[in-house]
Amino acid sequence: MAIELHNPTAPEPAAQDGLQEMPELRESVVAVLENGKQHAKLILEEIAKELGTRHGVIHSMTRHKPVSTPADPAILDELAQSADWVLLGSAD
Repeated sequence: MAIELHNPTAPEPAAQDGLQEMPELRESVVAVLENGKQHAKLILEEIAKELGTRHGVIHSMTRHKPVSTPADPAILDELAQSADWVLLGSAD
């Protein structure tokens, strides 16, 4: 499985080729917010796992939100308190 990492803070977001180390991610804590779409949880958790293996990211938790509605504010608060950043997205 190939994973491309994109730097959203770059002037033009682009794939980061040949990146061996991402020190700003090392030991950061990521949470996953999945939206219930088919395979979303599996894909997002695998990305978090791969980031852990390659860059020392710590996966703290996975939470669910319904497909067509916003996440419950209590879940957002929990994510904000327990993680440095959140991996979210959808998959079909």
